[in-house]
Amino acid sequence: MGRQSPESLVRRLTHHVGSFDTDDSDDVGHQPISTNSKPDPTVQPPNSRAIEALKQLFCGGMAGSVAKTVTAPLSRLTILYQVHPMVTTKENRPKFSMSLRGGFAKIIERGGVLSLWKGNGTSVLHRFPFSAINFYCYEGMLDILNGPQRLSDEDEDRMDNTTEISTISRLIAGAVAGCTACVACYPLDLVRTRLTTQLDGQEHYRGITDAFVKISKSEGFLGLYSGIGPTLMVAVPSFSISYVVYGSLKEYALEDELFYNLRKVDAVSGEEKLGFQLTLMCGAASGTLSTLVTFPFDTVRRRMQIQSLHFAPEERLTGVQMIRKLLKKDGIKGFYRGLTPEVLKVVPMVGTMFTTYEFLKDKLNVS
Repeated sequence: MGRQSPESLVRRLTHHVGSFDTDDSDDVGHQPISTNSKPDPTVQPPNSRAIEALKQLFCGGMAGSVAKTVTAPLSRLTILYQVHPMVTTKENRPKFSMSLRGGFAKIIERGGVLSLWKGNGTSVLHRFPFSAINFYCYEGMLDILNGPQRLSDEDEDRMDNTTEISTISRLIAGAVAGCTACVACYPLDLVRTRLTTQLDGQEHYRGITDAFVKISKSEGFLGLYSGIGPTLMVAVPSFSISYVVYGSLKEYALEDELFYNLRKVDAVSGEEKLGFQLTLMCGAASGTLSTLVTFPFDTVRRRMQIQSLHFAPEERLTGVQMIRKLLKKDGIKGFYRGLTPEVLKVVPMVGTMFTTYEFLKDKLNVS
């Protein structure tokens, strides 16, 4: 099957361009149509566009969900490193484990192999709508900023293309998309963090539904949005950096002859596009950079999400207070606990999302 860059995949999630044959007689008052006229390939029946959009959103959501499941053990290890000083009863052990191997062994020893995927159900429920909303809003913002008739995937990837989407457009679109998806799906993210960090044998929640009920009763509706401030400080720059860096690297890879052998040539059009290896390289670079920049805020938000379980109301900290306390107690390195497994999951995350999306797109005949 053909390969596309993640940015091209994203655009396909909402860009309603197809090649359906349509009968426009009703739209022109049943007047005769010249045999020389050519149908507009961009015009689709409303029902066809709706079905196509649903297929594309399904592919994007499923790709994100599968990727999260594959990398769930690394994700759980990251979170446990980030919040360990808040949940441990041993003051002389501020780290969850001294090594990755020891961390995985500790999790398996306490709860078995399946405990590596603890909280993954909530993560999948969160990732499916999150990916779909994020991709959809990103494309919508690009349409608003650059016009709905901006270049299609194929046209933008052409070597002779001189019309490019500006970096500032990608920056704004990525920020708006990340913010919107984050707010819409945040309660699921909070529940996931609390389920993931529960100690075996000391579970406070029996499952997703029980967590939602107990949080709503004990903390109110706003309790479901505890830590939303630091979370937005992660989401907005993260998606902005990812989209900008990926877009810039993609353009460079298509123009520089150094990467000629890694490009893929379309069998039909003969146009050069990013191959799987280039896609993986660009995606990994953008994902790693955004992680390095936003990880300190991610650590703060994780701690704010679970502090209601471990501290009385008068002892709970705001985002600013949490940052000051962490900086005073552990220094800069305290903000980066769990960074290694977080970075290690970038490549398998990108690769899995790309492969899954291509597979589903092919099976569902998504254009």
